[in-house]
Amino acid sequence: MSTADRAALRVTCWGTRGSIPSPGPETLRYGGNTSCVEVRAGGRRYVFDAGSGIRALGRRMEAEGAAWEADLFVTHYHWDHIQGFPLWRPLYHGAGHVRVHGPRAGLRGPAEALAGQMSGEYFPVSLDVLAAKMDFLDATEAEPWTDDGVEVSAFVVRHGCVTHAYRLRAGGATVVYAPDNELGGADAGWYARFVEFARGADLLLHDTMYTDAEYERARGWGHSTHAQAVRLAEDAAVRRLHLFHHAPDRADADLDRILAECRRDLAARRSPLQIAIATEGEEIEIRAGGTIGAT
Repeated sequence: MSTADRAALRVTCWGTRGSIPSPGPETLRYGGNTSCVEVRAGGRRYVFDAGSGIRALGRRMEAEGAAWEADLFVTHYHWDHIQGFPLWRPLYHGAGHVRVHGPRAGLRGPAEALAGQMSGEYFPVSLDVLAAKMDFLDATEAEPWTDDGVEVSAFVVRHGCVTHAYRLRAGGATVVYAPDNELGGADAGWYARFVEFARGADLLLHDTMYTDAEYERARGWGHSTHAQAVRLAEDAAVRRLHLFHHAPDRADADLDRILAECRRDLAARRSPLQIAIATEGEEIEIRAGGTIGAT
């Protein structure tokens, strides 16, 4: 197998919905679980956010049946990004080790935030009785985190609380994950820095919570439109954009129409950007050299 044929990264979307889990027949194709994306690189597992989708990832990990190790990168501590953590069943087995990375806001970092949601008011099992080994690390913009050829960088985005986007690079391939971010009304200097953060990514998963019409009623709520995300992806010369963090009431048919409109616009401008809808359960291979394909 040539270098170009080998998968540098395998990306699996376990949850693509925003705000609250939204199961039902109208969200069946694109999924109703909240944010969780897994990236496999060099035999290691990197997980981004612990929304309700992480429960299905846990089932996959249990089926593999081996001792496990993972790095979990939490963008922020709104419920839809951590609500699946207490139900991530591998945590209840002693043969596992997870390093949890997340932003710090004052006295609250990842350990305090996750312990808080597992306090008796919200959940019957406390964090300190979980069997897996857990380490908690503060993620910052100041210095990328590196491990065995994998680099994960953080960037503070616009979401009303300290919130990160993450960029993972390994084997010559790059994924940028930004599920909650308001591009509208951004300061030009911040926007330019974020464009450089996303520059040249093979795959960008970005918040597309609103249509243009909806955004007029939701300015300042910390989310972007489909058109704003497309502009960012083009400005940053991204290879492929996956629309992410779908509004909880957005039916599959509505997402189909939005995707068709975006593709018509790109075709009319002869843009090279590839675009798709992030879909629960989909697996994406990014091969050395940036070739992307479904598995």
